[in-house]
Amino acid sequence: MSDSRYQQLENNNNQRLDELASKLSTFRQINSDIHLQAQDDMGVLDNLSNHFSSLMSNLKNSSTRLTRSMRAGTGIWKMVGLALVIFFVLYTLYKVF
Repeated sequence: MSDSRYQQLENNNNQRLDELASKLSTFRQINSDIHLQAQDDMGVLDNLSNHFSSLMSNLKNSSTRLTRSMRAGTGIWKMVGLALVIFFVLYTLYKVF
């Protein structure tokens, strides 16, 4: 092989190697970006999970307290219901006339 042919092949190989290194660098950057985005998303999901757990706990506690209060004072609930019915009847009559 002549030196010029060898030099041409060597330059061609170096060019392809540079292109491959560039592509590899791009893939590494994409991989890093995906990793960072996945970490951010996991943080958001963990935060969301904690909020839903807190919401469920609060809802359960509220439901327990409501059930307890309804069992304790049925007379009070009847009076509140009657007051609401009277209010809506008077409100409706006021709007009609």
